[in-house]
Amino acid sequence: MKIRYPQMSLALLTAVVLAGVSAFGVYAAPEASTELETTAPPSSDETLWKAEISDYDSSLSLVQYEEVTPTGENLADLAETARETFEQKQAAAVLAASDSAGSTNMGAALSMAPSVSPGEFAFTTYGYGHCVGLSQNGANYYATYGGYDYQSILFHYYPGTTLVQEDASGTLTVNGVTGSVLDIVSQLVYNEMSSTMAPEAMKAQAVAAYTYIQHQGGSCNGLILKANPPQNVIDAVSSVLGQALYYDGSYALTVYGASSGGATASSGDIWGTQYPYLVSVPCEYDALYDPYYGVVTYMSVDEVRARIQNAYGVVLSGDPSNWIQLELGDSGYVRTVNIDGQKRVNGDTFSGVLGLASARFAYVCG
Repeated sequence: MKIRYPQMSLALLTAVVLAGVSAFGVYAAPEASTELETTAPPSSDETLWKAEISDYDSSLSLVQYEEVTPTGENLADLAETARETFEQKQAAAVLAASDSAGSTNMGAALSMAPSVSPGEFAFTTYGYGHCVGLSQNGANYYATYGGYDYQSILFHYYPGTTLVQEDASGTLTVNGVTGSVLDIVSQLVYNEMSSTMAPEAMKAQAVAAYTYIQHQGGSCNGLILKANPPQNVIDAVSSVLGQALYYDGSYALTVYGASSGGATASSGDIWGTQYPYLVSVPCEYDALYDPYYGVVTYMSVDEVRARIQNAYGVVLSGDPSNWIQLELGDSGYVRTVNIDGQKRVNGDTFSGVLGLASARFAYVCG
């Protein structure tokens, strides 16, 4: 498998950002009788996950999804407790609120392969990870090039939420490690953003991480701590300590990931469950600055066949152009893949099977 990062002119980048549905790799939906693969990612509120950079091996092949299941009380009880807590807060504790605007359909991904040989597939991917919620690279670009403060970043990626100041004197637990809010969140931000991203981006990440843990009841697994964060990370976290995003009186599910492909994915397109604040929003700086924007990966027909057949237990036909039929969601990400007219599977899972970086992809078959 070969991966290439093509050089793109500003005109081409602008065309890609504004383009609608591509002619490459986009097919009509299958007949309703086609079976939907039952191993698609869970769509309930009880188990959600995010793909971390560390979940991918050196070939960008997804190693595993780390499931995050709330502990203790059930979700209904947690939501009711959060609602009661929110309603008891004084008006002064509400720092700001966003509007509910999200983006419209961002269009399909475009193939940027300059050429493809017979017996070869060329996949073009945009973004890295599940691409739902806050984009860490995108937050850094908005802060660095757009002058966004952390509130503007948060309200861009989680429209319709409210920012609330809470008492941060308690503790949090991540992967069995318990510590102060400052200690745990600082270690999370250090792992997710190192110490080199813009301070406003780190602040936005701190609020998202804190809110995510509180959404899980103050204790969760699947996140990674990095010890000994430097002072600039601690300072950024300290400045927003205890700030959380709420939606409709409860903690928002503030998932985040490394990078988005010109627009974030809606939760409905990736997981099948749509949250009002996890909708697709544009990330205007990705086309110019993000290293995961428009990455072309070449794979032989034999390798594609082996990956699909091994993962899904099918026997593909002799026509490779019919193997991968893409069904797009409203955010331009692949929601479902019809495999050779035999089986429909989740698009995000399928992209991992092929070792692609995200579910926002297009392809050309030689």
